[in-house]
Amino acid sequence: MLATRSAFCAMCGISERQLTLWEQEDLLAPVRIEQSAEPLYDRNALRRARVIRTLDEELDVNLPGIGVILNLLDRLQR
Repeated sequence: MLATRSAFCAMCGISERQLTLWEQEDLLAPVRIEQSAEPLYDRNALRRARVIRTLDEELDVNLPGIGVILNLLDRLQR
């Protein structure tokens, strides 16, 4: 599954502005496909976005804190 930016935001329940902020903070990145000029997002990005949203909205973790948590989760998955 690959989704466009607008479809991805709809699936995650976030605005494109919020997605841009997460990308600027290096919390989330699109999958680059050579045939596509626009950014596309896969299932892993969707899972990660849901974790970010939970940390932000339900647990009230700030963006730097979310970055630390995601880094730790990434290390655990290696």
